[in-house]
Order: sequence, then C-alpha cells, then structure tokens
Amino acid sequence: MTADIAPVGPGECHVWSAEARWAPGLLDLLDDDERERCAQFRVDGARALYLTAHVLARQVVGAQLSLDPREVVVVPVCKHCTDPGDRPHGKPTLPGTSLELSLSHSGQRVMVALTAAGPVGVDVEEITDGRDLPLDVLSVPERAELELLAPEERPAAFIRYWARKEAVLKATGDGLMVEPSALTVTGPGAPARLLEWRERPEPHLPVRLEDLDAGAGYRAAVAVVGDDDRVDVVHHPLVRVG
Repeated sequence: MTADIAPVGPGECHVWSAEARWAPGLLDLLDDDERERCAQFRVDGARALYLTAHVLARQVVGAQLSLDPREVVVVPVCKHCTDPGDRPHGKPTLPGTSLELSLSHSGQRVMVALTAAGPVGVDVEEITDGRDLPLDVLSVPERAELELLAPEERPAAFIRYWARKEAVLKATGDGLMVEPSALTVTGPGAPARLLEWRERPEPHLPVRLEDLDAGAGYRAAVAVVGDDDRVDVVHHPLVRVG
C-alpha cells in the first residue's frame, strides 16, 4: 500500500480511510507499547480497529518521511497533564517533524489525517439506533435544531454534530476535558463550521472544519487549526491496510 500513498503538500490535509482488519502479521509494524495496548482489548473487533488505525498511521507517515513504518516514532502528548505517568496518553505527535497526525475508528471504519498546515483532528462515528442519545453534549441552539427534525432523522443528525465537535476538540488537543456543549457547530444540513466556543471566542486560531464521506452508516469530519482559508482537504478512497 505504501507506494500508493500520495505526498501531503503545503497547505493540504490528507485523510485516508480503511476497513478494520485483523491480521496478526501487521503487529510487527507496531512498537512495543502499541502491541501491549492492542493485546489488552478483549473484543476481536476492537482489537482489529486499533491495529488497523495504528498500522495505517505508521504507513502514511512513513511514506511522507521515506521511513519504514517500524521506524516511525509516535509520542502521545496530553496538554492537560504535567506528569503523564508510566503510560503517556493524549494526542499523537510526531517529534522532529512538522507533520500533525490524528486517527479515529468506529464500527468497522478507520480514518487517519495528516497535515503540516496546523494541529489536526479527525473523527469518524458509526450511526446508532437513536435510543438514549446523550443530548447534553449539544449546545442549546444545536438541541433546538435537532428537535425540529423527524425522529427517524435525529440519530444521523446527532452523529453529524458529534463528529464535528470531536474533530475540533481533537485538533486543539482538549479532547473531552472540555464539555462538548461549549461548542456550537452548524446544523447537520449545512456545511461544517465552528460557530461558537463558549467562554473561548477564539480557540487559538481559526478552525477549518469539513465533513468527510465515511460511507453508509457513518458520519465523519476533520478539523485543522490555523488559517481556515488556506487548508485544502484531500480525502482518499478506501484503502486496504497491509
């Protein structure tokens, strides 16, 4: 697959998608910590998602840096922790490079985003059946708009909101340390845009937010912190990892 990975140009954000795949031979491409984490998953599907996401990330980064995937160094960094403890966690970083990395997985789908344009966050979510939606993650305007929709339209619309918010929070490195309801994004039928971040009118810099086609049954979005008029998002067709 590596030969097919397009180079990420200046001002571009590339996103790759893949179906989760359990192939034990791919474990050799991970580092020791990743293999240990992978082994801790009790469910085969979760193990396959983790393996696919981290192998895909190593392959796309390795292709940009002319490195074997095994040589890629990925260091999780949490902006909220002064002492990460024995096991670092948080946003994946690529020390010694100008590249920014994000990865996400849900259901059977994996996504990896890579750019040098600014901090990036990607999120893919499988659409649920709509029961017990956690509406408290939505802002007041978002909830009001959701309630205008027919009941059968609400699950997909809610996931659209959630993927956009999660992409922004991953890009800024805040994650769920920030209440998602503090963010207001455009309605599910409108182009993706961050409208408001309560108590933080300017989240560092402008945010380029864009929906991605994740296929039937999924919603996805990518966010890049920086000059939102100068980021070109390139979403590649589904690839096979390995």
